[in-house]
Amino acid sequence: MESERTQEYLEAIYKRQRTEKPVATSTLAEDLKVSPPAVTDMLRSLESKGLIDYKASKGAVLTEHGREQAVAVIRRHRLWERFLTDVLGMKWDKVHEEACKLEHVTSPEIEEGLSQVLGNVDTCPHGHAIPDKSGNIKEKGMSPLSKCQTSQPLCISAIDREDPALLRKIEKLGLRPGIPVTIIKKNRDGTIDLEAGGKNIPINSEMASVLLAGPAAETKAPVNTEGIPLSKLASGHSGIIRTCGSERSSLGRCLSLGFTPGSMVKMMENFSSGPVLVKVHDTEVALGRGLAEKIIISPNAKVC
Repeated sequence: MESERTQEYLEAIYKRQRTEKPVATSTLAEDLKVSPPAVTDMLRSLESKGLIDYKASKGAVLTEHGREQAVAVIRRHRLWERFLTDVLGMKWDKVHEEACKLEHVTSPEIEEGLSQVLGNVDTCPHGHAIPDKSGNIKEKGMSPLSKCQTSQPLCISAIDREDPALLRKIEKLGLRPGIPVTIIKKNRDGTIDLEAGGKNIPINSEMASVLLAGPAAETKAPVNTEGIPLSKLASGHSGIIRTCGSERSSLGRCLSLGFTPGSMVKMMENFSSGPVLVKVHDTEVALGRGLAEKIIISPNAKVC
């Protein structure tokens, strides 16, 4: 396994390559909060290990080997973010720093256990795709709101920068991933007027650059004719379980907790993030949001 410092650089380069390729030394210095000379020394070391292609006048690009290493770290990081929010109930503005610590000390066995407990969830709390255990990652087509067109139906897909203060401001405005929005007006100073949930929401230029969105038709979840995910059930509402996920791991965990097809469930508490509290078979169960997304129910159904 590569050193913690090496992993941090590979992860930073991978994330930046989406919008900047090759990645400049100055960009990495800003992202990692280190001096440009320190970055240059590290990039030369990474090149010597075959992890990047580097040219001083242009910047760095991951090699295939470097990409494999970066994606492995990102998988562990995003799984931990999900576990901390879904299972431990931590707020999404606090999990990034904790996951940064945990990603470097996670064994393959713990990584697999995290994935199974979470029901093989495919996104982190900030909307970014979680690579599968083979290193495949389904990146969604998305752009900053600052580059999106007005009057086009959009859906917030992810938050590009996981700064705690910024995440708290975004949450206060109700602009989490999955929220449909429309750009009403783009102003000369970089601010944007959004419409979301029938409300006009002005955002500053910083938020416009970090809120990533895609066309609403492409970011909506697939329609399930038999019901909705349990995670979408409002507090106080009930439903009948139809299916408990297609993967063996999520199905087994659901069954062990009593979430069997045909059972009545009642949502006791469903907040905007973190685990949900559900009553099934007269027992209240705290269920991770990732697993709750795998359970499909018919809401407000009557017991036969």
